[in-house]
Amino acid sequence: RDCQPGDASWPPAPRAAALCGLYHEAVQQLSFLRGQLASRDALVARLRASLAAYESSGSEVGPGPAPSLVDGLVEQVAHLKEQLQEQESSARAREEGLGQQLEEKERELQRLLMEPQHEREREILLLQRSLAEKEKAQATSEVLCRSLTDETHQLRRTLAATAEMCQHLVKCLDEKQRSGGPRSSDSREHQCDVSVHAIICKLQEENRLLKQKVVHVLVYKDDFTSERADRERAQSKIQELKEKVATLQHQISRRQESRETTGHCRIHTGHKNHTQRLETDVAEVLLRAESASTRRPVLQPEQPEIQADRRIPGPDLRGQGQGDLHCPHCMRFFHDEEGEEFLRHVSECCQ
Repeated sequence: RDCQPGDASWPPAPRAAALCGLYHEAVQQLSFLRGQLASRDALVARLRASLAAYESSGSEVGPGPAPSLVDGLVEQVAHLKEQLQEQESSARAREEGLGQQLEEKERELQRLLMEPQHEREREILLLQRSLAEKEKAQATSEVLCRSLTDETHQLRRTLAATAEMCQHLVKCLDEKQRSGGPRSSDSREHQCDVSVHAIICKLQEENRLLKQKVVHVLVYKDDFTSERADRERAQSKIQELKEKVATLQHQISRRQESRETTGHCRIHTGHKNHTQRLETDVAEVLLRAESASTRRPVLQPEQPEIQADRRIPGPDLRGQGQGDLHCPHCMRFFHDEEGEEFLRHVSECCQ
């Protein structure tokens, strides 16, 4: 945190460091292949020189190298040269790609150096998290590749053992055919064919089981990859939501601190207005009740219509005693003598 963007001790981006490491590894691998090819060329040159000396001398000094060995070495050298050319082409392409990525990372690093401190720290955390996830994915892929390699070696050993067994059976069959007469040759051939067929069936079954295991391993690998992608998306979403929640909490705390005094004033004013409205409603109810009591002898024939408009049945009015006062909120009726109780009820019910 004490380092400034212009200092030389400012740490480079993790991605740029990883790209530089990959570039150096590719260069080392290329130099190793070149050294191996040079050693093979030197070996072929020595063998050719010894062969030429042996042919020119014309004397039987020793057995000397076999032509098949020399041809095999020449073919191997040619194959290594082809591999070296392919490696060089792929290394050039990879070097170009890494150079472009390095330039992009340098531009990104310059952009990060120009950004504020908290944004740089956030970007560094994101880069470290992505690097850790890539390392985990690489470790899982290495484990899967190792398991597949072990299974491949096991299959090769099984195949070699099977080939040896078949050769042994063929030798035994030849010996039995040579030692025995022509009478028992057919039965022995039949027995040998049966045993060979049983061995072949067993090997086919083992091959089928191993193929099933390989399919299961590939399916598990795909499932693990999809689950890891889902987990990465979920973790990124959770991180975004946490950041949004932190931002909103900060904004809410600032707004609450700025509006504390104004909130108290608004609550007091609202309570006062509510009390005034309540007193006005109670006064209107009392005036309506007084006008209804003065007009009651004239409005008695129209009482069913009033009850229908208010949606209160006749038996309920009789049950309430047909009070002169009623609450405008819950339609509860009170007598004229219960004025104070009516006012108390209206003040409580309308709140």
